[in-house]
Amino acid sequence: MDILIEQEIELHQYEIRQSLSDIERLIHPSFSEVGISGDSYDFASIIELMKSEEPSEVRIHSQNYECVQLEPSVQLLKYESVIVTPSGETSDYAKRCSIWAFNGSRWQLKFHQGTPCPMFELV
Repeated sequence: MDILIEQEIELHQYEIRQSLSDIERLIHPSFSEVGISGDSYDFASIIELMKSEEPSEVRIHSQNYECVQLEPSVQLLKYESVIVTPSGETSDYAKRCSIWAFNGSRWQLKFHQGTPCPMFELV
């Protein structure tokens, strides 16, 4: 589903991560995450984490999206991500999955997990 990919990519953007209204639009209040670090987060802790972020020139490259319908209003979005510096150096390769739920008016992120993985070719 294109909207889920678009919203996932929005969450990779510093400006979106700094906007409480965008976070509340995109992330469900009962959100939980197991990060690439192994740390766990809930809605309140992810807001605090995002608020503490500093602007950076690195970007998140994501690719190979696959959407799996779990229920008509619940979708599993799987993809790969990597951090890319302005000079093209890469780090933090990960396989990621997000569970998005439709709340009657919009899709919101309910769960996210990042798992470190070996390097992959960027497409």
